[in-house]
Amino acid sequence: MRNVNVSRQIQSSASGVWDVLADFPNVADWNSGVKTSYATGESSGGVGATRHCDLSPAGALEETVREWEPSKKMVVSIDSASRLPIKKGLVTFDLTAQGDDLTTVTVDYDYETKWGLLGRAMGGLLDRQLTRGFDGFLTDLDTAATS
Repeated sequence: MRNVNVSRQIQSSASGVWDVLADFPNVADWNSGVKTSYATGESSGGVGATRHCDLSPAGALEETVREWEPSKKMVVSIDSASRLPIKKGLVTFDLTAQGDDLTTVTVDYDYETKWGLLGRAMGGLLDRQLTRGFDGFLTDLDTAATS
């Protein structure tokens, strides 16, 4: 497994940040890295909720919520990834209130590559690309939580 970790302080309460993240099926409404997203099961939130995401510029993910602690933590598994060199992953979103209107959001992503030796050889490049992607995710989350 490989790992990338990024964090950012957002000028919003933990509950304000959580409200954006908790709208699980609609991540495409605010995340510029996702073209379309929708629920794939009966539940739109909480443990067991599932969604499909079509990524920009290419690729798709099937995801499931594994942990759900309102205003504190969400863990999402990447169950499958098409047109991407990722076999599976687990992303943890940790929210730490730093006061009434300041929250540190940490994204910790453990993932496994596809394609055996070739995938492992691409690991450093993937780490850099994923770090940039999650930095962009946090920028978009900041905008959504503070608007």
